[in-house]
Amino acid sequence: MPSGRTHTAINVAVTTAAVLVAWQLGAPLTSPVMTGALTGLLIGMVFITPDLDMRHVRTDARRAWGALAWIWWPLLTVSKHRGVSHTWLRGPLLRAAYLAGMLGALLGLTRLAWEAAGGQWPPLTIPAAVTRPDTLWAAGAGYWAAQALHLIADRIPLRWSRL
Repeated sequence: MPSGRTHTAINVAVTTAAVLVAWQLGAPLTSPVMTGALTGLLIGMVFITPDLDMRHVRTDARRAWGALAWIWWPLLTVSKHRGVSHTWLRGPLLRAAYLAGMLGALLGLTRLAWEAAGGQWPPLTIPAAVTRPDTLWAAGAGYWAAQALHLIADRIPLRWSRL
């Protein structure tokens, strides 16, 4: 199976080709939908890959997390490599839900500690373009496309039992 760098090279090549085709067809490359799709692809290619379940290998994705790489340790203890992480739907959904839960818990604990120390927690504001449904769907599609390219390179067949 391909190395992490090969997976990244495949994703970069396919993404570059797709952007060039979209550009040639006149698609607005700076639209919120295109930005969402490219952001999802980048996240799925660099930070949240199916190979995050590799216990004894420091993968490129775990290196990309830097000091926060420990956040994936609980998932590593319950998931074997090429298990649920290398499925077409459950894997990407599991990693996204896991990360949302971990980051939400981390943010909540940070807020509790900050306010317990007497600090004022600032209001969270998210730009409207980021929360548009079409942008969110495009980001999800980009994230899933990065996962699909990984599974294709690993020669994981698309079967109902592997969803």
